[in-house]
Amino acid sequence: MDKRYDLYCQMINELDEGSRFIQEYDSIPHDYGAAVLYQAESQIIHLVGRIPGITAREIAEVFKKTPSACSQLIRKLREKGWISQILNTENHREYRLFLTDSGKKIFRDHDAFEQRCYQRSFHRLDGFSEEDFKTYIAIQKCLNESFALDVEESRCNLPANKPDDL
Repeated sequence: MDKRYDLYCQMINELDEGSRFIQEYDSIPHDYGAAVLYQAESQIIHLVGRIPGITAREIAEVFKKTPSACSQLIRKLREKGWISQILNTENHREYRLFLTDSGKKIFRDHDAFEQRCYQRSFHRLDGFSEEDFKTYIAIQKCLNESFALDVEESRCNLPANKPDDL
């Protein structure tokens, strides 16, 4: 095999290792000071905190999830007293979402935690230039396009009698 392909394989193996860490990180609860949340919950708190008045449908679009999945998480967050919903006066079939006072505290704690994580990662990359960052972004975008084609091909090759969410 040629050296360039070997480097590509090493790069994909490192990406796979990173994906495993992300999956593990997302599967464990995190203590943000005011509350312990799973990543999916904190992502919704974060988005509602950044965009007060966002709807469940808009959240589903951002996270590329079904509205039903997002609505279930939103319901749990409402039951915990962290999110409130107000009927949308322009569309009486949807609600605008806002953080309660305790939700705002979680948002601030989560944001501080996230900034610490970002800063730690950012400083570990001190040896890389802005050009290196731009190269990485270009490579990742290209890989994401390829991965999307892989997903589409895999979906097309599913047997007709099996569900899409194997």
